[in-house]
Amino acid sequence: MRFLDRLAAGEFAVALEITPPQRHLPRVLLRRARLLGDAAHAVNVIQRPDRQSSLDASLELRAAGLDPVWHLAARGLFREQAVGAVERARAGGIEQVLCIAGDHPAGEGEPSMTVREVVALVRAGLPGATVGATLNQYARDPAAARRNLLPKLRAGASYVQTQPTFDVGALEVALAGVRREVAEVTAIAMAMPLISAEAGERIAARLGLELPPRLRDVLASGDEEAAWAFFGDVLKRLVDSPAVQGVAIMTFEMDPPPAAGERIVAALEAAGALA
Repeated sequence: MRFLDRLAAGEFAVALEITPPQRHLPRVLLRRARLLGDAAHAVNVIQRPDRQSSLDASLELRAAGLDPVWHLAARGLFREQAVGAVERARAGGIEQVLCIAGDHPAGEGEPSMTVREVVALVRAGLPGATVGATLNQYARDPAAARRNLLPKLRAGASYVQTQPTFDVGALEVALAGVRREVAEVTAIAMAMPLISAEAGERIAARLGLELPPRLRDVLASGDEEAAWAFFGDVLKRLVDSPAVQGVAIMTFEMDPPPAAGERIVAALEAAGALA
């Protein structure tokens, strides 16, 4: 069953988040997109300045029979560009869009769009699409993070996708704060297996967070099986949480080996995410 169909049916949904190759390399793109096989109901395609565009990659995946989530970045995006991109997405059958701030450098001349404006434009140009926005559950000021998110929800976003989740209780608190303002919001929690201390340090630095003490201890021990067990426990808690309707799996490696995909699928099955 497709990602959006599972959400509509009240079933837990699983997406895989991938980084596209630097240029048009269909085999590399498809290999990354198929890491989890049928366990992934959709494929989130990251937008980065030095990579194949998320839209181009999403259209390729759609043509290959996969269910992509186009990441549309607002920073550096002008309205004319956005309109043209939405038209291409509509023609290519894109049905899910995650609107993000992005890390493109801002251009000269006309100001780039805000995420709220991008959400509204996508809602108007792709009337049947599901539109999402992001939530940083690690924000130092949770109230400010909610104030940043709410205009995007009011502009037409119907779901939020979080940063990688290592503390499910803290995520539930953050989502409760959002739902006090907008009750009907679907939450997709990002989940990420961290298997080495180096990976943990780099992710913590990138996101500006402190990993839970138990995870830090596991990673410091060098025990990979214990690290996979921690990931499995997080997945189980996310599946069991009424606050969360799906997960987006992100890997630390840009192009992980098949064995990593097999371990992730096994963890999803054990957690009940694929029932």
